[in-house]
Amino acid sequence: SCPRHRLLISGLLVKGIYELWGQGATYDELEKAIRVYPDERKLPYLTPESSFKIIVDSFGKAVSFEEQNAIIKRFTYIPFEGRVNLKKPDHKFFVLETDDYGPQNGLPPVAQKTVFFGRLVGAADRHVVPTYELKSRKYIGPTAMDCEMAFLMANQGLAQPGKLVYDPFVGTGSILVAAAHFGAMTMGADIDIRVVRDGRGPDCNIWSNFEQVILVQRSFLRGCHEYHLNNHY
Repeated sequence: SCPRHRLLISGLLVKGIYELWGQGATYDELEKAIRVYPDERKLPYLTPESSFKIIVDSFGKAVSFEEQNAIIKRFTYIPFEGRVNLKKPDHKFFVLETDDYGPQNGLPPVAQKTVFFGRLVGAADRHVVPTYELKSRKYIGPTAMDCEMAFLMANQGLAQPGKLVYDPFVGTGSILVAAAHFGAMTMGADIDIRVVRDGRGPDCNIWSNFEQVILVQRSFLRGCHEYHLNNHY
């Protein structure tokens, strides 16, 4: 119910939220920053009763297993008292390197190498992508919207419980499925009643897309002919 939790649930492009313990242009600078970070903020996550895991990540570069181990060994100055648990740790810590490794898929180059260290507060809810992706959906059309784009649009529209989302060009319902996932009541219409009403049979239609992912909300859908709008198109 807190804003942080809501952001992680709906923020499809958010990887996670981290508590930054320190940063620096080198690992020596990073160590100095971590050492001066308040103990009252660090020690609750370093207790003997808790387990932990350190994850090494980078921007624009693959880090080999050997490099990751060498980097992790640099942090022996952090007084971890708990046990290492690689599968289900109580706390996850991240080391993130950024550097100018060359082309960044159109992004501007990194101005200066920086190393960050922090505790993972919460990871984003990315399961919606494989759950709703088009290749696993029962009913799609030639112009069906990619699920990630549909979820981004639903986020921009602030879809949530108590809201009504209307799609006048509903097609096979990609945007409404995304909006319903976030709890909104959905409505839609389409000029082609066959897409909405018939689909590919009683078990393969727009309703199938809602039932497939167990969305309780039912969309209210109509074809333009029911509103006598054919003469306007």
